[in-house]
Amino acid sequence: MEQLTLNITEQTRSRIIASSPQGFQIELMEHVGAEDVPGLIAVSEALAEVYGDSARLTKTTIRKYFNYPKTLPFAARLQGELVGYIIGVPLEYFSRDPWAQFDRNLGSANTIYTYAYVILRRFRGNGFARTLKRVYINWSKKQGYRYVTGHVVEGIARTFSPETSIVKRFTNWHGSGRTFEYYRRPIQHTNGSRSA
Repeated sequence: MEQLTLNITEQTRSRIIASSPQGFQIELMEHVGAEDVPGLIAVSEALAEVYGDSARLTKTTIRKYFNYPKTLPFAARLQGELVGYIIGVPLEYFSRDPWAQFDRNLGSANTIYTYAYVILRRFRGNGFARTLKRVYINWSKKQGYRYVTGHVVEGIARTFSPETSIVKRFTNWHGSGRTFEYYRRPIQHTNGSRSA
């Protein structure tokens, strides 16, 4: 078992960004404490089912991707239980990855890449996932990002906004045996215009 390398004396520090009277809340995670590591890893199992073992969080990847303000990690909780998360990472973070070379915005500092987005299966279908994504996109817009990108299983991106485009398709993405699409979605700005 991987050795716990997070500072055990520190607790999770987060800011509640949205909440409901039913006990659902979305937090911007500023620091992940040891008490939330098992829950984050458990939620990541749902991602591993679709994206393969590389999508499963470890203590090392938690330190890497839950690293606000360099990343935008949001956690969803229902009555205190971690039920999902979404992690945005500036596209430039992946400048050495071959897939990122296909994005014309690489180097423009205007794109947030959705590294992971998951809600536990038993909590899907009740608006939690939609609320989490809406908070993430609005927060990304406030940070000055003009585009949201990510990799999804082929066919999923067409269910996003009509302005979503497929940048490139990747067959056998990370050895999954499935085709994934790298998509780009413009973020609507407050004046009603969309970025080009």
